[in-house]
Formats: sequence, C-alpha cells, structure tokens
Amino acid sequence: MKRKCTLICLFLVLLTGICGESNAFQQVQSADDRPKIGLVLSGGGAKGMAHVGVIRAMEKAGIRPDYVVGTSMGSVVGGLYAMGYNADELEKIIRGIDWDLIISNRVSFENIAFEEKEYYNRYLLEFPIRNGKISLPSGLIEGQMLSEVLHYYTWPARKYQNFDEFPIPFRCIATDISTGKPVIFKDGYLHDALRSSIAIPTAFTAFQLDSTMVVDGGVVNNFPVDVVREMGADFVIGVNVSDEDFIKAEKLEGFGAILMQIAMAESLGKTAENIKITDIYIKPELGPYGTASFGDYDAILKIGDETGEKFYPEFKRVADSLGLSDHAQGIGLEARAIRFKDISVIGNSLFPTPLILSKLGLQAGDEVTRDELQEGINRVFGMNGFYKVDYSLVPSGANDYALQIRVKEKPSKLLNTSIHYDNQFSAGILLNYTARDLIGKSSRTVVIADISENPKFRIDHYKYVGPSKKFAFNLRLNYLNQELPTYENGEEQNLTVVKNSRAEALLISTSSLQQAFSFGMIFENSNSKFRFNSIFSEGIKSAYQRYMGIKFRYYRNSQNDRNFPTKGAEGLIESVFNIQDWIGLNLESGVDTLFLDSDGELIPVPVTTLDKLVETLTPKPHATLYGRYSKFLRLSPKFQFRPEVAGGLVLSTEEGSKIFQDFYVGGYQNIRFGDTRFWGLNYAEVSTPNFIKAGAELQFVPVKKIFLRGGLNFLGFSKQYPLDETEFPDKVFRDETYFGYGADISYNSIMGPISFGVSSNSADKKLRTYFSIGLSFNYSDR
Repeated sequence: MKRKCTLICLFLVLLTGICGESNAFQQVQSADDRPKIGLVLSGGGAKGMAHVGVIRAMEKAGIRPDYVVGTSMGSVVGGLYAMGYNADELEKIIRGIDWDLIISNRVSFENIAFEEKEYYNRYLLEFPIRNGKISLPSGLIEGQMLSEVLHYYTWPARKYQNFDEFPIPFRCIATDISTGKPVIFKDGYLHDALRSSIAIPTAFTAFQLDSTMVVDGGVVNNFPVDVVREMGADFVIGVNVSDEDFIKAEKLEGFGAILMQIAMAESLGKTAENIKITDIYIKPELGPYGTASFGDYDAILKIGDETGEKFYPEFKRVADSLGLSDHAQGIGLEARAIRFKDISVIGNSLFPTPLILSKLGLQAGDEVTRDELQEGINRVFGMNGFYKVDYSLVPSGANDYALQIRVKEKPSKLLNTSIHYDNQFSAGILLNYTARDLIGKSSRTVVIADISENPKFRIDHYKYVGPSKKFAFNLRLNYLNQELPTYENGEEQNLTVVKNSRAEALLISTSSLQQAFSFGMIFENSNSKFRFNSIFSEGIKSAYQRYMGIKFRYYRNSQNDRNFPTKGAEGLIESVFNIQDWIGLNLESGVDTLFLDSDGELIPVPVTTLDKLVETLTPKPHATLYGRYSKFLRLSPKFQFRPEVAGGLVLSTEEGSKIFQDFYVGGYQNIRFGDTRFWGLNYAEVSTPNFIKAGAELQFVPVKKIFLRGGLNFLGFSKQYPLDETEFPDKVFRDETYFGYGADISYNSIMGPISFGVSSNSADKKLRTYFSIGLSFNYSDR
C-alpha cells in the first residue's frame, strides 16, 4: 500500500511540474517537501562490487539518495558512499586492493618485521598450543588486511559523532551472536560498524564489539529495505546481489552451502518481504560469479555498470520528476593529518606495551597522517605474534584524538609444519616450534627441524633489549647435514657428506621493516671427507674445518614476497674477520699411519708428518667479504626485469695453498644465507674462496600464481691469491669463467612453490634439470 502511495505522489509531483507555474514547481521540489529517496545495498561478498555501477548511473541521472542502508559488502560500499566517496573513487578503491590478501590471514611480506621475515608464510599449517595440548586452527580469516583497508578509507569519518551527520545518513546491519538479533549501527566508529557487518560466517572471525560478538548482518537481514523505510524513505531503490529466496535442496553444492542456507533462513524470508516494498528493485545478472570471486572485480564492476545503464532511464525519470540534478564531487583519496593527545594499548599480555609502542613509532602530541599511522600498525603486526592489530580513534578536542591500539595475540606457543621435495635433496617434513617469553620477557624462541635424508636443525632466540626496544640480542645455533656431489665437467663424481654447525651471538637492529644491521661473534665447524678422500686411503673418519670470528652484516629486503617477488630489491653486505682457524683430521681408532695414493702406488704417511702438513694448510687471521644485490624493474603489469650482482672475496696475504672458507655457487636454492644462485650449475657445483657473478632475469606472470622466468649470468672464480701480490687484481676471479643460462616455470600453490627448471652453461653444455614442491628449511625455495 505504501509503495502505491509513493508512486501516486511521484505522479502528482511530475504532473505539477508540467502544468503548474514555475515558482510552484520550485516550491514542490524543495528538499523538505519532496519524497525522500532511500538506497539499499545488499550483502553478497565479491558480488557487492556491482553496487558501484548502479551508484554511478544514479549519479549520472542526478539522484543523490537521502538515506543509505547496507549489509555486509553492501555496508562497505554504502558506508563509503554515504561519507562522501563518489562512484569513480569507489572503483579506484576496489581496483587498488590486493584481494588475495584481504581474503587470507596473510599480510604483505613488506609489512613483516625484519627479524621475522625468514619464518613468515612458509608453513602449511599453524597449530596453537594451549595448556600443553595441540589445538586445531580455526580456519577462519581474522581479517587484518580487511581492517587495514577499512581504517584507511573511513579515516575522514572520524569527525562525525553519529552516522546521521554523514553527507548522506547511513545505517548498516550486523548480527549479535549472543541473541541472534540484528544490530543496527547508527553511530560509533565507522570501521567497527563496517567490520561487524562484513564478518561473513564460515569465512571471517566474529568481531568483538563492546561486551558481545557480532557477525555478518546478512544472517538476519541481507536486504534491509525495512530499515531505510524506518529512517523515513518514501521511495526506495534497492540493489540485491544475493539470493531472493531459498535455493532448492538439489541445487545446494556441498555441506557448506547447506549450513549457509540454514544460517540465512531468517534473512531469506525477510528478503522476500523487503523486495515487495522496494520501488525500483535491481537484481544484477552476475552469472558465474560468487561471493568469493574477488579476483574477478573487472568483470563484476562491468556487470554493475551495465546494470546501472539498464536502469538509467528509470533513474532519470525519477530525477526529472523531482527536479534533482546533484553531481557527486567526491571527497578525494587524500586526507588531512590529525594529532594524538593520548596513545594506549589493550589486549596485550605477551607483548609489553613499551615494545608495542616502540614498534608503533608514534608518540602523544605527534601530528600523524593515516599513512603514517598505518605504517606504525604494520610494524606492530609485523612482529608476527598477533592474529590482529587495529585501532580506534576517539575525538578529544579540535583535531585531537585519543588513539587506542587493539591487539589480539596469538598463543604463546605454536607448532607449524610443512612438507617439501626436490630432486637433489629428496623429501622432508618441516616442523617449527615457536614460543614467546620462554626465556625471559620480550623474547621469541624458534626451534626448527627438517626431518629428511639431509636433516637440518636450528634454534633461534631473540630478546628485545634497550629502553626503546630498537635492538635485539640474537643467539642462533644451526646444523646442516648435506650430501653434496662433487662434479667434473658437469658429471657427478663422489658424494660428500658435509656436517656443518654454526653458532652466532649477535646484536641486531629491529626498528625497520626493510633493513637490519647486525654485529657479533660467530663460530662454525664443518666435518667432511671431500678434501682428503681423493688422495688418502681408509683410516680417516672425517676432516674438520673450524673458525671463530667477528661478524658484521647489513641486509636490506624490500621485496613483496619471499619466493615470488615482483617488486622491490634485496641487498646484502657481510664481513667476517676470522680470529682463529683450525683444520684437522678425525682418524679411526688405532690409526698411526695413512697411505697416499699416487698413481696406484700407496705411500705411507705417519700421523706426525700429517699433522705438520695440516698445520701448513691452516690460514692465519684474515677477513672474508660477501655481497649481493638485485632489484625488480617493472616493464609492464606482467613483465619484470631483474639485474643482479654478487661476489665473495678472501682478504689475506697468504697463498692459495691455505684452506680458506669457500662460498657455494650454483642451483636454484638458497639453503645457507650466503649461497649464490646460478643458472647453469647445480647447487654448490662451484665451491670457491673468490668469485664474482653478474646476471639478469626476465620474469613473466601471465596469470595469477603462474611465474615464468628466464635468465643469463656470468661467473668468474679463482683460488686464493695474496692480497699484497702485485698481480692480485689480474688473477682474482679469473681462474675459470662460466656463462650460464636457463628458464623455469613455477606455480604458487597452497603447498608452496611448485617449480621445474632447466639450465646449462657455456663450459660443459650439460643440461641440468630441477624440480621442487613445497616449503622447506631453505632461505628461499625458488
């Protein structure tokens, strides 16, 4: 009945405009006298992006609604529109969002604390440990990136006390878990209202709101026309991108769909009733696109525009009948800075407030832009100990606000796991135990084990120190057991077992997300047979090479992903001053003489003579330098060019007969931090004290998660030459040279990188192949 009355009113207004005097027309069309227009935007996940096209058509026709009400994705689009963004700005926002991150529990690799980057997003499963028992993960999305986006774009709404003060009065709907009743937001912090309304059950976690928990408003009222009517709307334009009624049982796909329909039962019944009281009802034909089709925003936005154009004539008739000619100016995507009068933290128990505030990097009295605040939030979340970090702003005077940081900590103990395989080191299971405050406050301890044919083990302990927590003490113990082939002209010769142990005690800077300085002591021990097995007979268990030194490292990484970067740079400079080196043999019990194989003739060598030989091979104190740098240059949205250089050098005045620490060059993997990849060689195919490498790669990303890469590189390497030798510059790096080339294809799967590559070099022209799958102990898996 109300809809009929509204249509009659519109008809009379139109008739008056045609037949009456001009001044009478203007009087009827005044904002106070004309019928109020309400806009309702339904929930529907990704399908809600189609709302933008309908809003654009309304703007084109000159219609500016008097009220906006939305649910779920409709609340996000509607809320941003109501606070002043126009359709073009809304589309820019949608196109600028990384939707893969929004609908995951991840954040960008760039936003992870530098001391946590090597452990971030490299495990398949994360199990909380509570009261000594392993718990199952919830499987739900906490929505860190969703909150960041909502905070960023609702920043201008902070000045409003309630939603009626918006340029267009606004309401949105959520569901109270405790009562099952709708929660209609009409005031408060806009971010909280929108995040509550879009807490999609079975996808996102519920949102903590004061003393209760709320979820998606679509559970109780997905198409809230009744709410906009209660606000005072006489004429309603409603856009519904979800189901109009119950889906027949035989068409429900999977148990999840059945549960969702049961959960939405009340809402579906209400939707049917609300459609009846909608004056212009719009149902975009979204075809194959569903609630999770966020990656298809191009197609959904286009459908929205097509739908808007279809209804444009009707919008125009309404606008003309009411004398409407509003043009949405928008509010722009820039925002002014504000000042913080006070900063507080709630929800933290493991992470002390001073540590959180130190990472935040902001102080009371600071004037801060939304970008600077978001960078601070990123630094806090980047410590990788939180499920979620967000904030609220409470007005505290003219352009002054109280900032409250809200954190949801992960449990103090976590168990992470993944699996991996490659055709060089076989398969393995990776286990990671992470504990907070296990050894002192403001600390993190990681224990990692790679259970495989080539077992690896690490203990990594961080302790944040100093009044501002800008530094950390790091104690790291690392163990590698590797079966490494030796090569001659590209052919495998002998298999060498190398057992490497390393201990480091370092002071590390922790204030940056992209770079760190470290300084401290290092001790390394390697046991192997590869140096002596070729010339000595039985009797030797292993040879060892040890050193103790002082280490300095500067490392910068601004890449956007650990395994699949498309932008950013990586740079490393590392220097170790070897204070003391030890070289020796571990002999079988009772052995006092070894036999040297000289062209088939065995020559006896007493152990006493051997000890003197080993002593002559041991280097005196010296230094090593290692560095590498690479940067992604964007050629187009799908192509990136990556030049790179690397080099290692021993600085000593002793001759090359001494046995110095070698650098490993070759392969696709970085198993050790100082490994250097090289197209055309297998992993560690070149082991040398001095080398230089230069190369370039072209990367092509034809579709999401598929990466094609091709590269060329040059390698020059040499034995050790005395630094004070006149001909040193002419000899170093020049004993042998290689030109390598290759290509690979990788898929970024849920299991981790799946890669297949082929390569060769100019020296032996042997084809080398590589295949790997999963997430491993390595510093990089691609």
